[in-house]
Amino acid sequence: MGFAWADPTFSALPLVTGLGLLAWYHEATHRVASHATTRQRLWFLLGVVTLVIATSWPLNSLASSVSLLALVFQRELIVLVAAPLLLLGLPTMVAARLSRPAPLDWIAARAAKPVPALVTTTVVFMVTAVPPVVTYGTSHAWVRSVMILATFFAGIVLWLPVINRVPGVPHLRPMSKAVYLMAQSLAPTFLSFAWVFAPHALYHSLHGQHAALGLNPLGDQQLSGYLSKLGFFGVLWSVAFALFMRAPEEEPEDSGPLHWIDVERAIERAQRQERRGAALTPGADPDGGPID
Repeated sequence: MGFAWADPTFSALPLVTGLGLLAWYHEATHRVASHATTRQRLWFLLGVVTLVIATSWPLNSLASSVSLLALVFQRELIVLVAAPLLLLGLPTMVAARLSRPAPLDWIAARAAKPVPALVTTTVVFMVTAVPPVVTYGTSHAWVRSVMILATFFAGIVLWLPVINRVPGVPHLRPMSKAVYLMAQSLAPTFLSFAWVFAPHALYHSLHGQHAALGLNPLGDQQLSGYLSKLGFFGVLWSVAFALFMRAPEEEPEDSGPLHWIDVERAIERAQRQERRGAALTPGADPDGGPID
């Protein structure tokens, strides 16, 4: 069934998910060492609201089967607005508890570094935007759900090197963060060139653009390319410029406040590595000593 403004199809899932996130945040931030500031609460609330809007009717319905322009706008809301707001709203101790399990800590520690983050976001944005995947998603709701989750994951990864929330990871200088963000504005959006310059529409599974938005398929695709570049350039370069303007040249690469949670996490990683080494060593005691 096609999209129609006069026939809204609301789903309770985005709202229930948003309320669940807020309930979890309320519980997590009311523990003794995890109190959130008023600003952090506002950031997290705005992030949840943005996420609900991006995954609800009409935007989600338009992005699912009608318009590439709507799909790009949905992705930008998730990546450029919801993800950084949610990270900014997380107190350090709450973020530390989230990443404490060894598998999550392994992922987070690598995602917080610029090169792995850049590679991850580039791959995810490319895979979730190529015509075959978008086409498959128009007829399979679970694929669309996976695409949205992957986009949200990529958004978190994109901002982790900039918004320090992973314990025990060296902080980048503001200048390094600015350079990283400029690189992020270029690499993940290279498909937008194909959208702008392709002589015909590439996404044949998307239809009804004229009835819903007053655009033909090719015009919808071309506008998507411009929006993709404008959104990423506008947001990431603005943040990069702000970082560049306040970056002191004498600031060392690993500067930033050292908290006990950073030391504790570094010790935990060293202990895990020692246990893995002991397990791989023939005749070794799991506690690290040789077996007589």
